[in-house]
Amino acid sequence: MKDLHGRNVDYLRLSITTECNFDCFFCSSNSSSVSTLTLDELRTFSEIFSELGIRNVRLTGGEPLLRADLPQIVEMLSKRFNIFITTNGSRLKDYAKLFKMHGVQSINLSLHSLDEETFYRITKASLSHVLEGLNSALKEKLNVKLNCVVSEHNVDEIPELVRFATKLRLPIRFIELMPIGKDNRAVPLKEIFERLQIFDLRPIDVRLGFGPASYYVTKDGNYVGIIAALSKNFCETCNKIRLSSDGKLYPCLGSSFHIDLRRILMEGSKEKLVEAVKVGIERKPLKHVMNEGMVLNAMRQLGG
Repeated sequence: MKDLHGRNVDYLRLSITTECNFDCFFCSSNSSSVSTLTLDELRTFSEIFSELGIRNVRLTGGEPLLRADLPQIVEMLSKRFNIFITTNGSRLKDYAKLFKMHGVQSINLSLHSLDEETFYRITKASLSHVLEGLNSALKEKLNVKLNCVVSEHNVDEIPELVRFATKLRLPIRFIELMPIGKDNRAVPLKEIFERLQIFDLRPIDVRLGFGPASYYVTKDGNYVGIIAALSKNFCETCNKIRLSSDGKLYPCLGSSFHIDLRRILMEGSKEKLVEAVKVGIERKPLKHVMNEGMVLNAMRQLGG
């Protein structure tokens, strides 16, 4: 389905929990306790999104692998959509075989440092569990991409992270901090590129999945992506909408506009629900407003 600006919206980022066993500084304080969508509610929403042309669903959170009925959710959604997952990796070793069995298309694994102390400073969690999860995913031959949110804590570690990804032949993406829920100071895009110059990056016209990264290839032939929503706006090609863990439809992460689909569902009218989703897609903003200041959305309810 197209929005009013002609963009074909076929990608849903679905937050299935606000729970997270990490406490990352860039999103820890902007989450509140909410009543999470039930499996039956997710089933109803999935039917409607499928009817309206959504083809790709990324499960996010919070940390989606903490949800007890995750196997049932993955099985249900995989019958209608291409499934992608974003995870901190801490429980990936428990689910790698399940994801392989249900044909999960790819996994975005957050890896913000390779130094135990730095990793803990950023996440308040253990690096070793993440690396165990990564190894389990690679053993199952799952398609993995590494994500690193760049901050003052890890900007000097960018070359080491690229070497690590290259050794494993995995794409790695460096993400500019966004002022969502917290007014974080972003590391300038220029500074990120300065750390990458030793790899003789060459721009390459490739898309790995449906994300907004601009990709480059290193002299060793590995892919490095840059996601810079502030410095290099990519809104004109955005094809996604978001459903929060409590059933609110957000056409744009960088805007507070939303529609409470759960409330409409509780009123019992499927027709009104379908129309509400159509309105949400049609009213997807032309661009985000993050350059104008902090956006008061809760990252754990919407997914990163």
